Amino acid sequence: MLGKTFTEEEIVDKVLWSLTPKWDSKITVIEEGINFNTLTYDQLRGNLIAYEIKYLNNNQVEEEKKKKGLALKASSLQEEEDELEDF
Repeated sequence: MLGKTFTEEEIVDKVLWSLTPKWDSKITVIEEGINFNTLTYDQLRGNLIAYEIKYLNNNQVEEEKKKKGLALKASSLQEEEDELEDF
């Protein structure tokens, strides 16, 4: 491996193989793309960064929102009637 020069296609292929399962949908789209064989490492990197910013970060925010519960103040019927009378 030392001293071996990798082609752009080999680099792109190795990067795609190294990605985690949550990237599967993006990998499939890239591999099925018309210009996959001519995709450079820089183009792949830019594409993956854009995907991460747009989709993965949004999914994390949504998951955090789901984890947070919505707490409502409980009040008794008597308290509500008292507030209406004061109004």
